Amino acid sequence: MQEFLTTAAALEVHIIERYRALISQTQLAELLGRTPGGLRYSLCYPSDDHTRALKACGRKIGRRVYYPAREVAQIIGNRSP
Repeated sequence: MQEFLTTAAALEVHIIERYRALISQTQLAELLGRTPGGLRYSLCYPSDDHTRALKACGRKIGRRVYYPAREVAQIIGNRSP
């Protein structure tokens, strides 16, 4: 469990250093190695728990959706290989 917390914390620091505390869908797609259109489609039609969690953590600000780095790091860190 301690190993997971260290990995998630390190990932969170990396995301914040690179993108800031809130990341856009385009930045999230880049982080995940997806195209923005592919990520948008996956978020519209989530097929697994990780995608559902990413969709749920999105925060709408105006017309755009941003994702908190802390929650994204926890979701990515929780992913099984």
